[in-house]
Amino acid sequence: MNQKPELVLLTGDKGFYGQTRKAWVSMDISMLETRLSSMGYTIQRYTFQELYNRNILFSGKTILYSFSQKENVRQYIRDIIFHLSKTNTVIPSVDLLLCHENKGYQELYKREMKMTGLKAWYFSGLQDIDSYDIPYPVVLKTVSGSNGKGVFLIPDQKSLERQVQKLTRVGFWTRVDLFRRRYFRKRSYPDYPLHDDYQDYLQYREYITQHRNFILQEFIPGLTYDTRVLALEGKFFVTRRHTRKGDFRASGTKKFDFDFTPDDGLLEFASKTVERFNTPFLSMDIIHNEETFYLIEFQASHFGVNVITKSRGYYTREGDSWAFKDDKQAVELEIADALDRYLKRRVES
Repeated sequence: MNQKPELVLLTGDKGFYGQTRKAWVSMDISMLETRLSSMGYTIQRYTFQELYNRNILFSGKTILYSFSQKENVRQYIRDIIFHLSKTNTVIPSVDLLLCHENKGYQELYKREMKMTGLKAWYFSGLQDIDSYDIPYPVVLKTVSGSNGKGVFLIPDQKSLERQVQKLTRVGFWTRVDLFRRRYFRKRSYPDYPLHDDYQDYLQYREYITQHRNFILQEFIPGLTYDTRVLALEGKFFVTRRHTRKGDFRASGTKKFDFDFTPDDGLLEFASKTVERFNTPFLSMDIIHNEETFYLIEFQASHFGVNVITKSRGYYTREGDSWAFKDDKQAVELEIADALDRYLKRRVES
């Protein structure tokens, strides 16, 4: 009998492990921990802060960690998890952590995983954008944001330039400062005899101009819904998200449909995707055009869980076909069980 690995469970402050109903509502971390303990795992639980600030050191461990939607906390988590990944196994992987709330890195990682289907471009500004053959209309997406925020349908390059300018517009006092530098500021620098006030103004204006990383993604017209698939190591929970009339976006509409039977092709596509990403948890937004399926976005943790709480059950593979199981548990138990199945599979493979 294979001995189960020791697990380190890393949470945010006060045991926060996102998410359940909303991004600020934690799972019941005690329920998650109790379930894993009942399966024979030895659990060490820490917050991210105490792990580092109390100089707690370990290596060779399996680490399950929480996410956060707060940008400063996400950066903090990225620093610590990257450091721990050098000598431990972190779940989800560092690549999937970098994909969290970062659609730019998602596109890079999809390319690495050979999951490219829709054409996509990743930019940090409008520089040289006219040198690329972009097939308008195209979808512009800021690298972070959810519920349809930061997503725009762009009909042509002029519209693209206007939208990016809106996203990077400087504030009133910055414009005042630029005006002052342009017309009233006179400086000399003995150590830099080639200094020119106007040239310095132009360079400073470029330096302080806000840039916004964004994705341009091929647009598929005529779609009226996408499908959210939450894969939990062999269990596939599904829901459709319908668009509003006159809007191409399904994200953020809150028009969910749990009463439908997904195509086997969709489930096969989702299964192959999560297999490539090698993770126990993966939430996928999938569209299809005729017989082709495309992965639009994905998250490996801190995903919306209403696909579990509002559905009747899940799909699972039985031999060469797919079967629906009219059954589900609390989210915390589903997460714990999925992790256990994943770790068992890794040992057996």
